[in-house]
Amino acid sequence: MKLVDKFTLWFISVIVITTPITSYICLNNIEKKIDDVEIARLKAVNEHTAARLGNGIAPGQLRDTSPTVVTQLAALPNDSVLIRKDPDPDGNRHSLESRLTVNSYYTVNGKHYQVTSSSYIPASRQILNAILDTVAWKLLLIILCVALSARFLSQHILHTLRQTMKKIHNFDLKKKIAFPETNTVEFKELNTFLKKMTDKAVDEYTAVKEFSENASHELQTPLAVLRGKLELLSESDIDEGQAALIADMHHAVEKLSKINRSLILLSKLENNEFAVSEHIKFCRVAKDVLAAYEDRLEMKNIEVKRNLDKNILLKIHPVLADMLMNNLLGNAIRHNIQDGTIDIILTHKKLVIKNTGLPPETPPEELFERFRKSNQCSESVGLGLAIVKQICEVCDFRVSYRYKAPLHILQVDFCPDSVIDEALQDKFEAAEMQSA
Repeated sequence: MKLVDKFTLWFISVIVITTPITSYICLNNIEKKIDDVEIARLKAVNEHTAARLGNGIAPGQLRDTSPTVVTQLAALPNDSVLIRKDPDPDGNRHSLESRLTVNSYYTVNGKHYQVTSSSYIPASRQILNAILDTVAWKLLLIILCVALSARFLSQHILHTLRQTMKKIHNFDLKKKIAFPETNTVEFKELNTFLKKMTDKAVDEYTAVKEFSENASHELQTPLAVLRGKLELLSESDIDEGQAALIADMHHAVEKLSKINRSLILLSKLENNEFAVSEHIKFCRVAKDVLAAYEDRLEMKNIEVKRNLDKNILLKIHPVLADMLMNNLLGNAIRHNIQDGTIDIILTHKKLVIKNTGLPPETPPEELFERFRKSNQCSESVGLGLAIVKQICEVCDFRVSYRYKAPLHILQVDFCPDSVIDEALQDKFEAAEMQSA
């Protein structure tokens, strides 16, 4: 739910809860005001009648010229005025008016009189109906105005927040970002904090990137020198034992060089340097990688069973696609046994590679960590599956591993948004043929 909708619902809920209370208070106040005004008027009428009695007009003459009723009493009650309100003067419980009676007591020329005046005022039911009608229209008008004004204000007040969110969503570690200017204190504090954090992230990324590039360059140079010296040394007059030592040293140098390249690659993947913006034919990549590994497959006499669907267009960087397939297939060959098997299943939803091999010595959940190997004695540097996991995170895939004797099963589930649907495949192929 949007922020503006939450505010709107909250405001309307407060109004709906408080309206009955204010309506009850309003009803009591209106009734009291009407009663007070009418009682004051009836008292004035009684005073006027008493004054006419004082002027010598007989009660019988007053009956014809005044709405009051004059009654002579033997003695006066304690109260000079008695007020009575009859809410149901008709006796049918559906009266639209209440009768208000004011009795005033006077002593005129030594005689005691009761002067009575009556009047009809709107019943409470009538006032309540009028208030409910007003409240209903008022609520409807308020809800309509709140809903419209909230969206209007949202377009202006929350515009800065939307711009900030858009900036953060498109944040790239390669460059600093400028947040929109605002005079709202809360948004200004938020933008200041985000500016500080993003600038720090960019600075640290730049420092790490420069360190990685410098470390890579500084390591590659001595490794190249070592490799060249070892080749020169191997061409000299050496005995069999020295040749074996040189071969071991050459193997160690190659392994160190591979670790260096893998760590640099992981650093680039973590820094999102491989933007995913195009669809490629992943089935073609899988076939090319399989062809490249034919020699290694023949050396171990590994039987490969392929089940590759056609026209699988996957949203992945071409370099990452090649790395993903190379690492998965290379891993399946490296950890396979002599005369083993590899099953490759590629569909629009997943890529599954099953290979025979020794049971893993490392817990399956740790195999995707760096420098973790299923067999610690293998020649692997322990970074292949870490690279696979990082590639899958970059491409929004999900990778999993399980061992079901005697098969190691690695499965990559593609994100539905990464696979182009069949309706767009023809368009993609037509564009590809046109560009060719």
